[in-house]
Amino acid sequence: MFASLTLYLAGESIEALEHAAKAAAMAESSRDTGFVMYSLTHYGLSLGAVGRYAEAAKAFEQVRQFGRKYGLVPPLARAIAMAAGFHVSAFDFEGAEVLQTEARELAASVGFAPTLVSAGIDMLLTYARRHEPGRAETLLRTTTALAANTPGWHDWLWRLRLAQTRAELALARGDMDLALAEAREGSLQSRARRRTKYEALGLITSATALHRLGRTREAIADARHAVAVARRTSDPALLLQAIDTLLALDGDDPLAAEARVLNGRILAALPDATMRRRFTESEVVQRILRL
Repeated sequence: MFASLTLYLAGESIEALEHAAKAAAMAESSRDTGFVMYSLTHYGLSLGAVGRYAEAAKAFEQVRQFGRKYGLVPPLARAIAMAAGFHVSAFDFEGAEVLQTEARELAASVGFAPTLVSAGIDMLLTYARRHEPGRAETLLRTTTALAANTPGWHDWLWRLRLAQTRAELALARGDMDLALAEAREGSLQSRARRRTKYEALGLITSATALHRLGRTREAIADARHAVAVARRTSDPALLLQAIDTLLALDGDDPLAAEARVLNGRILAALPDATMRRRFTESEVVQRILRL
């Protein structure tokens, strides 16, 4: 049940999906409610990680209905928080924030601190990517404090994710020195822990900060590294984000062509018209469409 999650965290998305699909199939005949909730949640997470967004949405809706039916509030809050992930990946920040808010409210209703922390970090990243760092101040303090006071869960994962969060918020505020320092720290932690997605995100952020600091040669090196790391994850949205960063610094025609193919692939896989519109209107996609 948790093998797929471990593989997902390590960026082994294809293998994670294989394990998750088997567990989800077993869950269909299981009478163990916990097994059903976790298996379906990890299946949805793994589907989203490889760009199968419509299928991920269906899996998470199945989890939602099951969790509501049996009153399984903590795992339901966790599932809803994880469902927000592919919305963030596809630049649907409005949809993500709705789910993050719901997850935090459910978790707060039963005092389930792990999801309060995880969904809080997700919401902070959403604020950063919507260029609204001012909304993050109080939530960053409370989430950081709660993470420090909730030992035994995901301490290492929260630490590296909070480093990336601080990096992206600093970038949104225009503090390039802090953004660079936090991004590099988060990326180093992620590499040590084999958290491939966050290693790539750290490199993307450091490349952007370096470029704005006038250190473009270093920025290109980090952007190229980000693309290489993102390729290993089989996550089309993460790769698109990394390629977009490199295109702004040192692009070429083959890279631009790859970005357009990824854009079409992601767009075709999204579950509804609202997500397709928000994806198309995003800064990243608009830059690619102008190439």
